[in-house]
Amino acid sequence: MNHPRRRATLTCLAAGLLTAALPAVSAAAYPDKPIRLVVPFPPGQGADILARLIGQHLAAALGQPIVVENKVGAGGIIGTAFAAKAAPDGYTLYMGSSGPLAIGPHVYKAVGFDTLKDFAPISNIASVTQVLVTAPASQLASAKDVVERARAQPGMVPFGSAGSGTTSHLTMELFTQMSGISLSHVPYKGSSTSMIDVMAGRVPLMFDSLPGVLTNVKSGSLRAIAVASAQRDPLLPNVPTVAESGVPGFATSGWIGLLAPARTPPQIVDQLHTAVAKALKSEAVKKRMSELAFTPIGNSPAEFQTFLSKEVALWGGVAAKAGVQKE
Repeated sequence: MNHPRRRATLTCLAAGLLTAALPAVSAAAYPDKPIRLVVPFPPGQGADILARLIGQHLAAALGQPIVVENKVGAGGIIGTAFAAKAAPDGYTLYMGSSGPLAIGPHVYKAVGFDTLKDFAPISNIASVTQVLVTAPASQLASAKDVVERARAQPGMVPFGSAGSGTTSHLTMELFTQMSGISLSHVPYKGSSTSMIDVMAGRVPLMFDSLPGVLTNVKSGSLRAIAVASAQRDPLLPNVPTVAESGVPGFATSGWIGLLAPARTPPQIVDQLHTAVAKALKSEAVKKRMSELAFTPIGNSPAEFQTFLSKEVALWGGVAAKAGVQKE
C-alpha cells in the first residue's frame, strides 16, 4: 500500500532537486549561443570601433561570437532604449557613451530608459579627451584668450558644436559656466560640418573629441589650444589643460562603456567584467586604442555605477543651467 506513495514522494524529491540545480547549471553554461552587442551609433564611430575591438577579445574569452548590431538614431537614444528593454540574460550587451547615457536624458523628452535603473554596468572601457580647437590663423591661442575675448564681448563670440545637447555642446557650456563668460552657440548636424567651418575660420572655436580632431591637428588644419581632461593628453603633450589655462577645477572627458540590461545575473556580469579586464590588459588592444586616441579604463561594475551617477548629475546640472530645451 505504501509503495506507490513512496515512489511518488521520491519522484517529487528528485524533481525538486533537479529544478533547484537548473539555475546553477544554466549559469555555468553561459554563454551557449552568440551574444549581441548593441551600438547606438553608425559603423565607424568611436563606440562602434571599440565594440568591434573588444568584441573580438570577448568572443575568444567566452567561446561564442559577439555580433555587433548598430541601432542608430536620436543621438544614440534609440539604440540605448532598445538595449535597456532587452532580456537580462547576458545575450544582449550595450556599448554606450556619455552622450546618450549621461546627457541624453536631460535633452530629450521621454527617452524610454533610466540610465541608473535600467542598466547593469560591466566596465567603463575608455575615456575620450575633449579638445578645444580653433583655426590655425585664429587670434585665440589659448583658453585664457577665449575667456578674455568673451568678457570684452559678452555673448558675441560664437562656438560650434555637433548639435544641441551633444557632448561637444555641453562641454563648452560647462566651460562658460565655470569661467563666468557668455558665448553664442552655433549648433550643426554633426561634428564634421562644424569642423569644416572652424578650420575655415567661419566659427572661431569648438570642443570635439580627440579621435575626431587629431588628424587635422597633426596636419595643421586645426590648432588645439586646450584639453578638457584633468591631465594633459599624451598625444598632445604640449597642449595645456583648461584648468592650467585659468579655469581651476575644470576637468571632464567623454567615455565609452559596456553595460547589460538591469537584472542580468551578477555572476554573468562578473564573468563579462573579467573578460573585459583581460582584454584591456592585452598589448594589442592597448596599442590599437592608443592609435585611436582612446585611454583605457577598465573599472569594476560598482565603480562604473558610481561614476555613472556622478555623470548623470553633472550633465543634468549643466543642461539645466544652460537652459537646454528637451527635444
